[in-house]
Amino acid sequence: METDYARESVFCDICNSGNHELLFEKEGFRHVRCNVCGLVFVNPRLKEHLTFQQVSGTGSMGEHELTPAQVRRLDAELDRFEPYRLLNRILELGAGRGWFLDRAARSGWETWAVEVNQDAIRQLRTKRVTEIIAQPAEEFEAPADYFDAVRMWDVIEHLKSPRKAITNVHKVLRTGGFLKLATTNFASLSRKVNGPEWVYLNGADHIVLFEPATITRLLGEIGFSNITIRTKSFNLRRKLYFPERELPPPSTILRPFRKLIDEAIRFTLSGHQMLVTAIK
Repeated sequence: METDYARESVFCDICNSGNHELLFEKEGFRHVRCNVCGLVFVNPRLKEHLTFQQVSGTGSMGEHELTPAQVRRLDAELDRFEPYRLLNRILELGAGRGWFLDRAARSGWETWAVEVNQDAIRQLRTKRVTEIIAQPAEEFEAPADYFDAVRMWDVIEHLKSPRKAITNVHKVLRTGGFLKLATTNFASLSRKVNGPEWVYLNGADHIVLFEPATITRLLGEIGFSNITIRTKSFNLRRKLYFPERELPPPSTILRPFRKLIDEAIRFTLSGHQMLVTAIK
């Protein structure tokens, strides 16, 4: 849906260049690629983007409760953070409804959340969260070298300045601390097949679109090391929520080959979601 809200033009958030080229326009939003570092971003973007984030969705996981499968998945993910547990403190940027932190608290972690969405903040107050910081990820304040680990799940693509947010994360992590983030992958096979109709292209909301090369450059420049990236999932959906009975014909045709495709994209970093880890 095209919007008439005020826009602002911006420079590349990674290299601060104003040299970019238009890739396509979708629903009134121009998606451009930086000619210096390759970052893809919306330009111009909504001037009041933060206001939009404060009232938009809180995530898709468990409005009222988690399914047993979701509990198992979160607990399995928490196991990945365990080797870095020295100070016993974990922070999540864009904590949403707080389910991850709630599970972490049940395992004994001191849990901190950074969140701006008003509905999410209300729900966080009902969870086992030690501290809620109602500030943008680019501006939040927390003690330096305070956390063992930071999680950012489907957050970085929403931020006006991922560089400022990741710089903040680097500051609050202890030396040897662990960062784990997930974001969409603009270099994915499903994006290349769908073009501008790719399901995750929403210029009002997803304003910075990373690829393995650009997220690696950003993390490395800020001071992170041991950066690892894997990708997962392939689909041809053109809507975020597509009832099974209404799946487009290509998705139905490809369903028998799904496992084979998923295995192939795992080795080529062409899945539509990137899972990134790094060490301070």
